Parts: sequence; C-alpha cells; structure tokens
Amino acid sequence: MTPVNCPTLHFSKKKVKKRAVIYFLYSSFLKRSAMSFNWFDLIVAFGILQGVVSSGLLLRKGTVSTASKFLIALLLISSMLSFKILLHTLKLWDTNSFRYFPLAIDLVIQPLIYLYVRSLTSRIFFWRDKTWLNFVPAALFMTHALIVYFLVLPEISFVQKDALAEVWHFNQVKQLEDYLSVVSGFVYGYFSLVSVQRYRRWLKDNVSDTNYATFNWLKHVLLLTGLLGLVLFINVFTDHAFYTRSSFLRWQIFYVYLSVLTYYLAYKGLQGQSLPQPVAVNHENQSSDVLRFTMEELEAAKRTILAALREDRVFLDNELTLQKLAQQLQLSVALTSTVINKDLNQSFRTLINTYRVDEVKTKLKDPRYSHLSILGIALESGFNSEASFYRIFKTATGHSPKRYLKL
Repeated sequence: MTPVNCPTLHFSKKKVKKRAVIYFLYSSFLKRSAMSFNWFDLIVAFGILQGVVSSGLLLRKGTVSTASKFLIALLLISSMLSFKILLHTLKLWDTNSFRYFPLAIDLVIQPLIYLYVRSLTSRIFFWRDKTWLNFVPAALFMTHALIVYFLVLPEISFVQKDALAEVWHFNQVKQLEDYLSVVSGFVYGYFSLVSVQRYRRWLKDNVSDTNYATFNWLKHVLLLTGLLGLVLFINVFTDHAFYTRSSFLRWQIFYVYLSVLTYYLAYKGLQGQSLPQPVAVNHENQSSDVLRFTMEELEAAKRTILAALREDRVFLDNELTLQKLAQQLQLSVALTSTVINKDLNQSFRTLINTYRVDEVKTKLKDPRYSHLSILGIALESGFNSEASFYRIFKTATGHSPKRYLKL
C-alpha cells in the first residue's frame, strides 16, 4: 500500500535495468577504490581529472578550432588510457563488470598527436576521407576488445572468463597491439617533429613579427612523448621477454609520466589558444622558380630590397611578412626569398630584426627620443613584443639595452 502523501513512481523495466547496471558498476568501483587507493592512484586520477576538465574548458570557448578538437580528443583519450592501470591497482579487474573492460585505444594517441601538430603548423588543414585510415588499426583492436568483453560478461567464474578470452586470443592480440603502439609512436613522432621543424623554418623565412607562435613547447611535448615511447618499448620488451616483479613498477612509472605529460599538454594547449597564426604563403614551387632567375634579375631585386630597407625603412612595419614585402616591391615571393636567403645569406626574420636593432641603437643615443622608454623606442622601431625585443637585442649586441646605453 502506498502512503497518502507519497507520490507513486513509475519506471519502465528498461530504465530500471539500466539504472541497476549503472549502480552496480558505480558501487563496484567505490568498494574497490576505497580499499586500495594510494599515492599512485591519486597521481593518475589527477591526470585523468586534468584531461577531462581541460577538455571542458576548451569546449566552453565557443567556436572550437580544428586544432582544439584534436587537443580535446587527445586529452580525453589520454585520460581513458590512464584509467587502464587503475583497473588493476584498484582491483577493478577482479570484478565481473570490469574484467576485460574494452580499452584498446593505445593506437589512437599517436595519429591524434600527429593530426594535432599538423592542424597547428598548417594554416590550410582539411579533414579528408583518407584521414580516417590513421584510426583503422585502433578500430580493429577495439572491435576485438568489445567482442571479448561482451562474450565473457555473462560468465560468473573468472576461470571461465579467462578461458573464453583465450579462445579469442586476447593476450596475443594485446601483445600485437603493444608492439604496434611502439612502432606507431616512433613513426608518427618523427613526422610530427618534421612538421614542427618545417613550420619554424618557414616562419623564420617569411614572418618578422615575433608574436607568432614558434611552438617551442610543442617540440618539447614531442620529445617528451618520444621518451614516453622509449619507456613503453622497454616495458613491452621486458614484459614479453622475461616478466619480473619489477615489471609492474615500470608500468607505474610509465603512467605517472603519462599523467604529467597530459597535465603539461593541457596547460600549454590552453595557453597557446590565444596566440595568432600567420597566413601561410604558397611556396611549394619556389625551388623550381629559382632556377629561372638570371644574375641580372637577382642583382636588381637585391638593390630594390636594400633600398626598401635603408630608404623606405619598411622594417618599421611590425606586421611585415615576406609576402607583404614582395607585394610592395612588385617582386615575386620566390625571387624575394631567394635574394634574402641566398644572396644576403640571412633568413627574412633575421634580416628585418637586424635593421630594427640598428634603429633602436640609433634612437637610444638620440636626445630627441629621450622622452620615450626603452620599450617605447623598441615599439617605434618595429618590435611588438617586449620579451622578444630584449632577447633579439642582446643576441645582436651582446648587451641588454640598459647596459648598451652606458657604453
């Protein structure tokens, strides 16, 4: 009988069953975690939380760029990957619901890192149909993991679960996934590093504005990821060659490192969202154009460029790019680039900043500019970043601006 003041609640059998499953999974997790939570679990859990929270912050920024989408996916997958070790440390693996829980996502990380790097370093980045091919191996392993999980789920006995999983070659497939993860990590890591280096070289040869992202932090992430891949290689090799008591400790080190890397990637990724990106120049055919330039064309272009720098002082434009300079001088980008790189033997950025430093040196000694601060003079001379100005000035002169004034 239902009390008068108590409303009657009606749930469908489907909803009741769904809620029961959720409650069972949740209660299993709480019981296991309460018994065995330690410092290692806290570090990994914090890394997972950092990845999830950072993904949420990126989603709240309104319009989500392609690079941000890849970063969100990368952070979430890294968080899911970290959960794999918690299955064992929290003894969730010894529960019916979490044994053989499908987390065959190791091969998703590497292509995501590469695509994230490509989306940052290439202004013209399109998701093509063939891009999905990068995730085919991961999809195959995940399909196998799902099949095994749902086949063993009804079994109550762990012995029966393990026997059924062995019929589907669970351990052998997992071993193959481990080996491919190592190979994939080094292959995608190499191409990611090449993309960053190519972008930095292009930036130096085409853009004078030092406010643009040089992605030093991204290079560091790739190097740290390479070290993570090395640790993975050592773990996989030693586990399959000779398993020892120290094997699990090595995996703990791996996942602590992964948690720290996830935190660093989230922090730098969020920090880098506000940096401007240059408009890419189509320079793919420049090498073939160089062969068509005569000595007379190169010499005439050199005189034009030097006149623009010395007389027109085009370097005062703090947003000057190679393309913009070429348009002003009515020269092709390829010819302008060839003269600067080959004839003047400098990168575009170095050439422009050399003139800017000379301009600052002149104004620092000129009484007419005594009312301006050092930063004010730098801004008047074409610089637009205090940090980059001080770095470039000291590199060029060997002294800080204040020290130079006292000479």
